[in-house]
Amino acid sequence: MGGALDLRIDRDGDLPLGAQLADRIRAAVQSGRLSPGDRLPSVRELAAGAGVNVNTARAVYARLESEGVARSEHGRGTFVATGAPPGEAALRRDLRRQIAQLEAALVRLPPPPEPTEASPPAGAALLSTADLEAIRDRLLERLDQLDAQRAEVLQRLEALDAEQPASDEPARAPAPRRSTPSLAGARIRWVGA
Repeated sequence: MGGALDLRIDRDGDLPLGAQLADRIRAAVQSGRLSPGDRLPSVRELAAGAGVNVNTARAVYARLESEGVARSEHGRGTFVATGAPPGEAALRRDLRRQIAQLEAALVRLPPPPEPTEASPPAGAALLSTADLEAIRDRLLERLDQLDAQRAEVLQRLEALDAEQPASDEPARAPAPRRSTPSLAGARIRWVGA
């Protein structure tokens, strides 16, 4: 079992580490390297092998259990589930992957100006397929809004560049500004007790 499971993850990738690790285990099950009933590494072994936090490894196993890929037996360990995951689990897995990719794209953009009124439920509750689809759709809508805003800003910048007259004289760089205020030249008054 040790050689059948590739736990390498890309720390610089767009997908979160837990999602990458879950994908690795799913791929091993789907390819047949891991068979139904095979024992998976313990949470600590998984965390050490992948170089992630133990809580991340627990979350990976919880995700795989909710998808029907793995099953945990108290006191015995975690095993590959018998039987193929149902179609609903595959759909939910695909939606989670899409959401992770959209969230990774949104992280690189500025935050929205106001909070959305329909936010996902807080806590560790399992989301329904409809909830996951709604989250994905809101993220896609937000990305479209940000793309439109970016295009508008670029058009404004191009218009400003077009309005600037070309001069023969090279532009002088502005004097560097201090990032923190200075007390140079300030008068300090002593107020004693």
